[in-house]
Amino acid sequence: MNKVTLKNVYGREKKYFLQPMKQKNGTNFPFVKKVRYNDNGDSEMILSPDELNDKRREFFIPEDAMIEVYSGRTFNLDDEYEKNLWECIKTNPVIAPERTAKDSNGVLLIDGTQERYGRADFYVEREGEVSQRRISRIQQVTKAYVFIENDTASGRITKCKLLGKSMRNVPDSDVQDYLYTRAEKNPQEIIDLYTGSDQALKLLIIEAKDKDIIRKESGIWMFSETMLGATDDAIVMYLKNPENQKVYDAIKDLAFPDMVKAGRKPAVTKK
Repeated sequence: MNKVTLKNVYGREKKYFLQPMKQKNGTNFPFVKKVRYNDNGDSEMILSPDELNDKRREFFIPEDAMIEVYSGRTFNLDDEYEKNLWECIKTNPVIAPERTAKDSNGVLLIDGTQERYGRADFYVEREGEVSQRRISRIQQVTKAYVFIENDTASGRITKCKLLGKSMRNVPDSDVQDYLYTRAEKNPQEIIDLYTGSDQALKLLIIEAKDKDIIRKESGIWMFSETMLGATDDAIVMYLKNPENQKVYDAIKDLAFPDMVKAGRKPAVTKK
């Protein structure tokens, strides 16, 4: 069945009654009809002779209709009446097309900003999306597990170091347990450790910091008199720049003196 299900981020108990929205041009949808009120205050749709005889009349919706929505409310899009109900409310500001949808300014429709919540309370959950998200996460965790399992003991210690965790001289079983736990919580973080292109640079930065080769002064990381940046990402970008190759070589020579190639003098830095 082709259906749309609404989920409320605040729970099942919160209900809304929404009236049909207008089209982008400001007019009613073709199936939404204007109404008039009788002496009793009841409304009835204003229909032309052709509309009165239209076989699809039962699918018309009055413009003052109060359409109930709540967490778990499902609209069967194979049913024309329910399809029309959904069509005329799906652009209501309280409904987000998905849980993490953003507006044109990049603001989350539901969570909003640090200053205030977003306008939407509901989001669309299409059939199969929940199971697909669950499968995708299982696949991600499995991929992360495989990377950890196929790594060497020293390689796993290096990955812990990149995560800010020193596990030198720790049993490999404890190292694996730590990495598997991280993978369960954030599999993409572990996958990035093994597939990212900047891991060698990040290791160099960690080593340089540990050996006080790179120091932080007034919020800026410095190498001697050279400003590298305020964050690790900024340092990476600086050292990746071919114009800064001499600085990169100088830091590497000091951080890993055993790796200085034979016949090449260590880079000289100003004191």
